[in-house]
Amino acid sequence: MKKNRITAVLSLVLICAMTACGVQEGMNAVSADNAAEPADQTDIAQTEIAQAEPADPKDDFYRYVNGDELANAKFEYGSMSYEGGFDSKLVEDQVKDIIREVVSGDGYEKGSEEDVIKTAYEKFKTYDFDAPVVPAELDACLHEIDAASSVDELLEIDAKLVRDYGLTGILNLQVSEDYLSSGGSTLSFAQYRSVIDTDFKTLEETYDSLNSIKNMGSAIRQAMGHDKEQGDEYGVAFGVLVKDLYNATDMEIVNAIMQFKYITNHTHDEIAAIFSNVDIDKYTSIIGIAPAYCESFAVVDEGQLKGLNDLLTADNLEALKTWEMVALSSKYRRFLAAGYKELEQYRQIDYSSGEDQIINEIVSVYDETDPLYVERHYTEEMDKALVSMCDDIRGGYRKLISQADWLSEPTKKGLLKKLENIIYVTGADMERHDVNDYKNLDGEDYFEFFRNYQKIHTLQNIRSLGEPTDRKEITMPMQMVNACYDPAHNNITITVAITNAPFFDVNADYYTNLGGLGAVIAHEMGHAFDSNCILFNEKGEYDPAWINEADTAALNARNEKAIRYFEDNFTVFGVYHVNGEQTLGENYADLGGMECIVSLTSNDDQRKLLFENYARTWCEKVVDSTLLDQLDSDEHSPAYIRVNAILSTIDKFYETYGVTEDDGMYIAPENRISRW
Repeated sequence: MKKNRITAVLSLVLICAMTACGVQEGMNAVSADNAAEPADQTDIAQTEIAQAEPADPKDDFYRYVNGDELANAKFEYGSMSYEGGFDSKLVEDQVKDIIREVVSGDGYEKGSEEDVIKTAYEKFKTYDFDAPVVPAELDACLHEIDAASSVDELLEIDAKLVRDYGLTGILNLQVSEDYLSSGGSTLSFAQYRSVIDTDFKTLEETYDSLNSIKNMGSAIRQAMGHDKEQGDEYGVAFGVLVKDLYNATDMEIVNAIMQFKYITNHTHDEIAAIFSNVDIDKYTSIIGIAPAYCESFAVVDEGQLKGLNDLLTADNLEALKTWEMVALSSKYRRFLAAGYKELEQYRQIDYSSGEDQIINEIVSVYDETDPLYVERHYTEEMDKALVSMCDDIRGGYRKLISQADWLSEPTKKGLLKKLENIIYVTGADMERHDVNDYKNLDGEDYFEFFRNYQKIHTLQNIRSLGEPTDRKEITMPMQMVNACYDPAHNNITITVAITNAPFFDVNADYYTNLGGLGAVIAHEMGHAFDSNCILFNEKGEYDPAWINEADTAALNARNEKAIRYFEDNFTVFGVYHVNGEQTLGENYADLGGMECIVSLTSNDDQRKLLFENYARTWCEKVVDSTLLDQLDSDEHSPAYIRVNAILSTIDKFYETYGVTEDDGMYIAPENRISRW
């Protein structure tokens, strides 16, 4: 089924930390907290990859495969990374060609994807973003916020902006998966982890970023006619409010890899008690949510929610109004910046051509290119080959789990049941949107068209509250190079964009594909049994008790050994050790996936094809500062560690390449790890 991109507050969201995605942009996390003396094995600094001497597969397999590519890598202007494993421009050009093709045609059905794309293109093209005129409707909204005389009045306005303009809303109310009961969605009060461009993790170190929102607040209040002194006062009050919200936040949850562990369900009366300063019934009613869907709510951070309620008082009214205006002006900035001289500093200058600006807008805002991309670049033959490989991988896991003699029979039976219940979501499941939802989409100009598009998405997401969850629902763009395991649906989404070489080529040999996209799929299937997602049962419910205590203890013991394996043997720059606990889930998915696909091979030639394409797909190079910036934030190990560390613990790799204890890839047998 078609799933809308997350653009409105009431999006049917899967919180990023709650999914397990295997193909990520950029480098991955290591921890400076674990800095120690350099390890002897597999130390590679990014700046040392391009060495004169070619690498030996027994010493450094990652560089053996990717050395030449990385030696000749050239960073595009302004880019912090080079990705040699996949030409992302290929998909970008394919999508742009689709837009150009659609725009050049005519006679489209009203409300169809083509109609939405062409209308958006034409209205954007004719809109004068440089005109010193603010849309009257937006100007009226901002002045209405400025004139609000009470918190209750402001929240009424806030609810209308959620409904009609696609804003998140001060209460941060969303529609999300019901992680505690499978098969449906629920209203959820998401945790604030940032406000506007102020990230709470940054506030752990310094309050400097509060100056940015203080300045934005001051500018928008001055645009409403307040003098600079008054504007600055309101801006400061906004900054203090954000600081107070941060202080009420449980940072353990913010920093958690899997936030679903903290979700609790609350009744309507319990939420009403928490929000003692809010008429929650009036708020949800204005948005358009029926009372039947407000009987229970999911909460991620109850302490933050109580802290937010404490801020919704008359004493903070001006700060709250400033927050509301900054939120609205941030989303609709390009329609405002030229019209208010106070906001000119926030104008974003785009030096690309006019056509490129329009095409980039359509790609970033509208979902409608996605089904067209699938129709043009995914075939029945591709789907058949892909699904067949998925079935082979499932068979590999079936054997691995069945042979895991360290698990009890009841647990193995449960894991096998979960395995058999995994479904695949591919391009074949993509459907066009319902034209009835879009046939009245229009507007006098691009501003009105953009606003009305946001409103449609909000209404769609509200409507989803009354519908059962579809396990085949597509929740990520098919034109994104990625794949993802969703524990709540117990499914694996495989995008069409990733069915390009080197990941997958319907004309390539089976084992090359197995080392590419096969490794990605096996990684995602492995997430069903990693240290985090294994806590979901086969129905997609978060239920740690579904595995007995003895097997849980056995799993924890293996977890600890895996943590030690990565922390003791692999470093970045020869100094920073991988944070084994932080990366455990992803490392386990990599390891389990590799064990699975290797089990599908029968000779060295097949394994060489597999291993080499696996390494090829992870070919990337980043500037040192980018890697250092990500040391504490990512649950993935760096790309070269995802290759060398995984292969160094696979016995068949040693057999295939003749690795001995004198080689760089060697790990003593007693120190190697296995997922199964």
